[in-house]
Amino acid sequence: MTVLNNITSALQAIVGEDRVLTSLEERTFYSTDMSKVGEIVEAVVRVENAEELSKVVSTCTANDRIVIPRGGGFSYTGGYLPVSEQTVTVDLRGLNRVLEINTEDMYVVVETGVTWERLYEALKAKGVRTPYFGPMSGYNATVGGALSQGSIFLGSTQYGTVADSVLALEVVLADGTILKTGSWSSTIGTKPFFRNYGPDMTGVFLSDTGALGFKTKAVLKLIPFPPFQQYGSFAFDEELTAVKALSEVGRAGLAAECYLWDPYFVHQMSKNSTGLAEDLKYLTGVATGGSSVIKGLINAAKIAIAGKRVFSKNIFILNIVVDDVTDAGANGRINAIRAIVDKNDGREIPASAPMALRGTPFTNFNVEERRLKLRNLPTNSFSPHSKIAEVVVAVRGLFAKNKDLLERNKIEVGCIYFAVSNQAVTFEPLFYWEDEEHFLHNRIAERTDVDSLKRFSDRPEATKVAVALRKELSGVFKEHGCVHVQIGKSYPYLETREPATAALLTAIKKAVDPNNMVNRGSLGLTK
Repeated sequence: MTVLNNITSALQAIVGEDRVLTSLEERTFYSTDMSKVGEIVEAVVRVENAEELSKVVSTCTANDRIVIPRGGGFSYTGGYLPVSEQTVTVDLRGLNRVLEINTEDMYVVVETGVTWERLYEALKAKGVRTPYFGPMSGYNATVGGALSQGSIFLGSTQYGTVADSVLALEVVLADGTILKTGSWSSTIGTKPFFRNYGPDMTGVFLSDTGALGFKTKAVLKLIPFPPFQQYGSFAFDEELTAVKALSEVGRAGLAAECYLWDPYFVHQMSKNSTGLAEDLKYLTGVATGGSSVIKGLINAAKIAIAGKRVFSKNIFILNIVVDDVTDAGANGRINAIRAIVDKNDGREIPASAPMALRGTPFTNFNVEERRLKLRNLPTNSFSPHSKIAEVVVAVRGLFAKNKDLLERNKIEVGCIYFAVSNQAVTFEPLFYWEDEEHFLHNRIAERTDVDSLKRFSDRPEATKVAVALRKELSGVFKEHGCVHVQIGKSYPYLETREPATAALLTAIKKAVDPNNMVNRGSLGLTK
């Protein structure tokens, strides 16, 4: 095949002229994640089915173009940032159909461009839910992005990461081959109801940050929609005591969600509140979940008002959501959690935050009244329960050592913590600082300010300091044996694997993508 100098016409022949984007504005937008801008891609293609994607990918790789999958765009770690201008980004949000809701065999088949909000609403109408059912960004974030990034949040304390809810995948490889995994890969028409028939080929393509292929369809487990909930929020004056309580709740398997905010993060969340009327709207799910609409609205009003007072305190807040099949079971779980909190010197406060997040789990925060006028840069880590305290102490030591540097550059730090299944605790510090250029391109809406991005090299000193401190923070996590999700091109994955493991991963990459044309650089796969 003759290698094309300009691939645009070939792509237009596949999907049509209107779905190949070539303007500088669009190409810059798709070359920018939530942390920085990469090399500007040659073109962006919007596909609407797996067959189109297969042709697009094979055309690109046959013409020496790196090709990158992109979903909702919520990467802070260079997950879809181009490393070369000879790159085509594929926007997968056109793959947005819920294909089958099977409430007898308890699975759902979705295209990977579906948002978690859309999937949640479609399933709730049928009385079911996926075990893990989305990140906080699920209003825009897609199923495929979460599968690539190893996402956690809603349901994760009880059911683990998104990967634990997956039964099978359909994937497009670098040469355009379309393959299926799990029982779905059968030549005799077996349903996609069972993941582990033979080696776990599904797991190979999960949490890969798009390095091994393009996920086009996913089969996710279903559970009956939990009919009973209980909520709890608890205040602590000491960080390690609060972390100990979170860890104990996680190990006990009592909560669906168990997460902790430090005082600064509590303050930031309070700034994201817009007033009683808007908070009541946000609490719609709580209001309609009471024994009557009127009673529910009264409860929501009390929660919103109490939440204002709670957020004003200089405390660590542990938030809990409990799911159960019976009211007695939900009450038993929350009472057991109260006992753990009491033992660790915590005190109960109004459960405004967890009730609000469950009441309306997916909210569009990219509106003027809810956006924080600060840049934030998170750095996640996962530790076993036995190591989390020492990790927290080490990280706080790093911040104390750099206290003057942080203050001089007006960089502030907030931390969140999350219990993931019975085995892990996530600890995620976030740097906050003022950076107009970052704020201008840290957008979800499909627009960009190209002039500001052109000045990216002149970014404020505070941004350079934040990036440097983030690298040092990653080093601390590395020293303590932490692992990460949303690996992208930022966390040291391949370089920290044992030689045999690294060799096997490299061989798998070679098998599915011989010339390293799919999202080059992700997972550390640069050759």
